Amino acid sequence: MLILAGGIVFFVLFYKKRMLEARLREQNLEVMYQQKMMEAALESQESERKRVAADLHDGIGAMLSAVRMNLGTLARTESVSAETIQPVKTMLDETIESVRKISRDLLPSTLEKFGLNVALKEMCERFQSLTDAGITYAEQGEAVPMEKSREIFVFRIVQELINNALKHANASAISVRVNWGMQLLIVVTDNGKGFSADEQPKGLGLFNMQNRARVLHGTFIIEPHKPSGTKATLTVPLT
Repeated sequence: MLILAGGIVFFVLFYKKRMLEARLREQNLEVMYQQKMMEAALESQESERKRVAADLHDGIGAMLSAVRMNLGTLARTESVSAETIQPVKTMLDETIESVRKISRDLLPSTLEKFGLNVALKEMCERFQSLTDAGITYAEQGEAVPMEKSREIFVFRIVQELINNALKHANASAISVRVNWGMQLLIVVTDNGKGFSADEQPKGLGLFNMQNRARVLHGTFIIEPHKPSGTKATLTVPLT
């Protein structure tokens, strides 16, 4: 009887162990599936951005430039004064520049050509030239080449953080610090209106940043920054 009872206990424990292992395998498969779906969705989003950027640059941008050239030709051949044509040219120049800006935001060519560190620095300089806010960029360590898909995810996170600080937090000072080591550490701080410690930031932008960090197998933490503003920390493994 003792042997039989022991056998039954052993069988029950063994069965429970196998069930637990099977449940863990199912959970791991589910996590992997969700990870793949999230990665596919983000990559599809980037592919669509790339397509739209190409259409803007090669299609609409080229057509606007052709219209501007034709205006110049018209001014020389027809009885139209330069003063009449000039406001239209100015408007076209502004429209062309807007199209180029949107195209750059959708597909940062610097990232494709020179890598993440150069693209992040250029983005900060561009934001600085377009706004009244003071945006500083600092980098430590030697940049490590990454897959372009991973670089674009990091770039989008930093881009979203700066956009949020300018548009929603009304920040007048933004700092982007990049540290290359065994892992990539990026800290973005601003002096905007921020949020209190008992509040939980939410929104589509934050959701997208968190998803990109998960795809990168990294961590993303956003918290209040004393005395005011927000501090966001992104950590991405490089090995």
